[in-house]
Amino acid sequence: MNKKILVIALASAMTSGFAVAEGVNAGIELEVKTRVGSAAGNADSGAKIFAGYEGFGASAKSNRNSDREYNLNYKHDFDGFYLKGEYEFVDKRTSNNQQKFGISAGTNVGGYFDTSLRLRKDLDTEHKADSNGKGDVNRFDFAVGRQFENVYLNTKVVGQKQNTASRVGSNAKDTIYNYEARLTFTNIHGFTPYFEAGNEASFDNSKRNTYGKVGVVFPF
Repeated sequence: MNKKILVIALASAMTSGFAVAEGVNAGIELEVKTRVGSAAGNADSGAKIFAGYEGFGASAKSNRNSDREYNLNYKHDFDGFYLKGEYEFVDKRTSNNQQKFGISAGTNVGGYFDTSLRLRKDLDTEHKADSNGKGDVNRFDFAVGRQFENVYLNTKVVGQKQNTASRVGSNAKDTIYNYEARLTFTNIHGFTPYFEAGNEASFDNSKRNTYGKVGVVFPF
């Protein structure tokens, strides 16, 4: 984990006194992601600070490549379901910056499981033919989760449609689907660890890769 990620972690710990105010939920999340297959290599690591108050949320994240993600969101609970809107700005170190606009809806079904759907638009902030940006992507996330005695199991299907032809490799498709499953251990005092496994595609080529991710959330 690089120095900037450690700085974020230390800064969040030093400011934890703010987050204990009544009604404020905040913490830090640390994660490491490793891939197998053609994309195997150095592990990706990241640290995120987050805070929320009465439906409003904000977070800042940095990864080992020094990319930074800043997210603002608002969640409103209705009778039996919720709606959530979000905006995210990604400050990329080596390519075009990105903006992401999302809206989510979720509910609990009969007390048995949770389900949610998110629609998101990802856009480069610049449009240069020779850049390494991500293009113009339409994305959806469909998730189903269930709380067991000590763990929460969440599964997700992510679909993405690339609308910028120059961002699609010669052997790749402009529509891809990724699959994720996460176990979050909810009965541990003081921190919340999780393990995630998934299989993902790319707009660069036709290969798929499997990954594993471990992380931990420390609430303030």
